[in-house]
Amino acid sequence: MDVLIKIYDYFSQHKRLLWGAIIMLVVLLGVLTATLKYNEDIFDFLPVDDEYHESMEIYTKISDANRIVIIFESQSPDSICAAIDEWADHIPNSITEVDMMEYIEQLCFVYQNMPYFLTETDYRKLDTLLTEDNIQRAVQNCRNVLSIPGTSFLYKSFSYDPFQLIPLSRGASGQYAGAQSAFASYNGYMMTADQTLGFAFLDSPYGSTETQNNKALVDSLSNTIQAITSQHPSVDIRLLGAPVVAVENANRIKKDTILIIIVSAIAFIFLLLYAFPHRKDIFLILLSVVFGALFGTAALAIFAREVSMIVLGIGAILMGIAINYPLHLLVHQRYTTSVRQTLREVLSPLIVGNISTIGAFMVLLPLQAPALKQLGIFSSAMLLGTILFCVFILPHLMSSSSTIVREIPTPNLPNKYKQVLPYIIVPLLIILLLIPCVTSGDLFDSNLSNINYMTSQQRKDFAFFESVAPQSAEPAYLVNDAKSELNRRLELWNQYWQQKDVEQITNAFDQAAASSGFRSSMFSPFLSVISQPYLALDLSNKDNLVQLWPGKFDTTTMNAKITTALSENFDYIGIFCSIIVFLFLWMSFHNILLALIAFIPMAVSMGLVVGIMHLTGLQFNIVNIILATFIFGQGDDYTIFVLEGCLYELKTGKKILSQYKQSIILSALMMLIGIGVLVFAKHPAMFSLGVVTLIGMVCVVSMAYFLPPSLLRVACKVPALKKYILQ
Repeated sequence: MDVLIKIYDYFSQHKRLLWGAIIMLVVLLGVLTATLKYNEDIFDFLPVDDEYHESMEIYTKISDANRIVIIFESQSPDSICAAIDEWADHIPNSITEVDMMEYIEQLCFVYQNMPYFLTETDYRKLDTLLTEDNIQRAVQNCRNVLSIPGTSFLYKSFSYDPFQLIPLSRGASGQYAGAQSAFASYNGYMMTADQTLGFAFLDSPYGSTETQNNKALVDSLSNTIQAITSQHPSVDIRLLGAPVVAVENANRIKKDTILIIIVSAIAFIFLLLYAFPHRKDIFLILLSVVFGALFGTAALAIFAREVSMIVLGIGAILMGIAINYPLHLLVHQRYTTSVRQTLREVLSPLIVGNISTIGAFMVLLPLQAPALKQLGIFSSAMLLGTILFCVFILPHLMSSSSTIVREIPTPNLPNKYKQVLPYIIVPLLIILLLIPCVTSGDLFDSNLSNINYMTSQQRKDFAFFESVAPQSAEPAYLVNDAKSELNRRLELWNQYWQQKDVEQITNAFDQAAASSGFRSSMFSPFLSVISQPYLALDLSNKDNLVQLWPGKFDTTTMNAKITTALSENFDYIGIFCSIIVFLFLWMSFHNILLALIAFIPMAVSMGLVVGIMHLTGLQFNIVNIILATFIFGQGDDYTIFVLEGCLYELKTGKKILSQYKQSIILSALMMLIGIGVLVFAKHPAMFSLGVVTLIGMVCVVSMAYFLPPSLLRVACKVPALKKYILQ
């Protein structure tokens, strides 16, 4: 620390050089920040390893993630048809009628690639069907069905699959068949069976992630809806689909982020106005944090090029950590006679706390989710920028006279209650820590819809479509597993037919076709497929894989992948944050016992959070998972300052702990205000972050405030340990 004091002394004599360097640095940071791009994609918090990325890409194609559904609701089906016709006039690229040809093309692909859709169960069924009697019965059934008016489109289906091994509820045609009981055609338009809802479809050329372009598209469609509803007031028209929800998310995130920043800033200023009567002190605190934020955004511009708006919202909260550093300096100035003395007494805990906190947030950098990397870059750089300002710039702006700070009132329990309190708190802590061990329930929420913002009407519409979507009974696969499974099925097909007398089967079909009045070529497609080894499709071609995947993929698999990623991220963050913070504490105190005393409150805080979440049913998701980093990042600052105050009193007899606790209380109040604002956010991801982090903050402050002094007192009752602590 002597080097830093010498640097302070040097710049005290060369202030022009200092201010010149500061101006140049601020201009550079401002220019870099101006190049930063912003997005509002909630999926930036998802992992992006190669397999997951490929899985998401193909799932996006399968689920028509770029499709916008236009819903027309009315009690009159004719009014719906008229509104759809007018919609088609305004938006000519819309799909307004059921496309049977597309459906038949999908059927053909499925049946031409039958080996990929059959399982062991199907082959056991085939063993019982490949007799002359059953072949005759199957062919006659085809004749009976095709004699019914309106079933001619099934001709190709029977010619490829006379036994109907692949029903319409499986394969690429699954969507149509699964929904046929809920939907009906009215004058060629797709409607629900009760004819109260009609549908048109439009594919966004921007996909589901280019929010800015989709916003312009959705705004244009909304204007069209207003024009049509003015002509057809009995018809309610609304939009649905991933691009629409993405736009809703972006708007909500932007509004919530602006709200959080404004309300937090106002609350911070009012609290500072109470604590610091001199306006200059408030200005210096805000200046320190603004410089740190500018440092953080400039680092993002260099290393990430863009940032999620949610990350900036979280960053606004993390400024409550950065505000600790100027607070500690200014509050401590109240008890000293010079800035130089303040630096000498406070620099050590400030820098130790800063380095360990930066280390905790840097744990996010190796993670595969882009937004978590961005948060790691921003938070680490912001804290670094703030401490640099506090160490090298702020001392030259501070007054050499004592700072006036109003004390924040704190509860002061009578001694008789203080003696009883441990007997209440300790059992309560033990119970909360043991809850995760004796209760069941998933701690991680992998359902992405729970963190997407949708209006109540959109949720109802989505629930309707999910209720009529076909449910596959087959196991689901990710990309690599799916490729392996498809190759296995192909091998199973070739092995099966090599063991059969295909010529005999062909003769049986020819005879059955002739007796049922079919042409001899009726079942040629099926017979040609089984008569020779099937050549494998190119599964590296995503279009092929997309068409082969329905029936072998569902959101359960993706959710399982997300749950695994959340669990691994949580374990990784917890373990590596613990290691990094503990090592920094040990290196700083040069005493493993003091490092343990400082570390235990953070570990207990994490255990308490998990226990409370189990007790209340709260869950971690892809956004609030960063709470683990936050607890270590905030907790080590508080515990270090409390422990430094305790050690100072123990070594010198000078009562200084209360002033350290004052700065902690002030900082904690600011953090609680900043986090509390998130509870009023309407976006589910930001709301969940607020609730969970609020619980974490209360645990961190409580444990940092009470545990270090208690643990130190217990240790000092053992003479050998007290000697080891004071050496």
